Amino acid sequence: MTPKELMLAAIRREPLPALAVTTYNFHPYGGWIAYEQVPEYAPMLEAVTAAPNVGMLCKKGPARRSALEELITVEETTDESGSERVTRWATPKGELKTVYRQPPGQPGYVTEHLLKTAEDIEKYRSVPLVADEVDMSPVKEFYEVLGDDGMVYPSYRDPMYTLASKFDYGEFTIACMQDLPLIKTLVDREFERIKIELEQMLAQSQGYDFLFYVAGPEVATPPMLPPSVFRELVTPYHKELVGMIHDAGHLVAIHCHGRVREVMDDFLEIGSDMLEPMEPPPEGDITLEEALEYVDGRICLTGYIQDQDLHTAKPGEMRAKVEAIREIVGGRSGYMMTNTATPFLDQPPPQFVRNYVEFIEAASEPLVY
Repeated sequence: MTPKELMLAAIRREPLPALAVTTYNFHPYGGWIAYEQVPEYAPMLEAVTAAPNVGMLCKKGPARRSALEELITVEETTDESGSERVTRWATPKGELKTVYRQPPGQPGYVTEHLLKTAEDIEKYRSVPLVADEVDMSPVKEFYEVLGDDGMVYPSYRDPMYTLASKFDYGEFTIACMQDLPLIKTLVDREFERIKIELEQMLAQSQGYDFLFYVAGPEVATPPMLPPSVFRELVTPYHKELVGMIHDAGHLVAIHCHGRVREVMDDFLEIGSDMLEPMEPPPEGDITLEEALEYVDGRICLTGYIQDQDLHTAKPGEMRAKVEAIREIVGGRSGYMMTNTATPFLDQPPPQFVRNYVEFIEAASEPLVY
């Protein structure tokens, strides 16, 4: 079986001849970081491409043209303290504004969010309910490049997260607890827009076996919000969106770091084919053995190689972790091994490279179930 075929079999919970393994958005085809152009990443790429059972899970999004671009203006300034970008929305009920700052050589952050007051919410509700124009051409082009080396992983938007990202997140959680019906009406608006955008994506994806995914639900899991709110703002919307994706003949995954024990039933109700990246305790709150027993083949669990371990493990420890996971999984399908994050360093340190190579080599050893 090709790496892609192994990945597909794992996601579909079909019998596997060997452990299915994938990299997490790490590949030599020009991703978030052009890994193929960074010499320090070369040993990692060589290990991946040499492994017969290791595929590549590759995020590639569609091109978008905002339907609201006529309402939005952007002003950018730069001085010795860094850069600042001010985005203004000219809504029918008045201006909304968001401010983003980036100090020199440091990550950027939002200093003023779009929605701050009840008046801002009314302004936002006055904006016409129109969807973006979505073009899947970049995703299709990448699909042809990737071939059987892995799966293309395009994302669709999450109604709850699309709204939450317009608030300071602490303020959003408070609003959920104080006036959930209001928040739900706003999520409903996002949902109608996102359905139209997803319909465009699916109409342009006929003949391709994409693995769609959504990344927003993780911000509504405990401890950020209680499971009862997750069931109001996430579960029913994604149940319908996943149904649309399945009806179009595609598989779909949910991306969710952290604690998933209390919302595992919701993931099963939603009907997603895959949940990633499963994190071992203490970052997660359920062991792989417990999770496999609980889902009982109803969803593919992907992950459990903690990214932090790749930075800190001593020689031999990554191999031991891989062997422990093999022992837990046994001959069961519905699991795919991967690390829990995209490698994000411009120049990875030698220890990280060594541990990543050890992980890949151990995971690709020909141990047949």
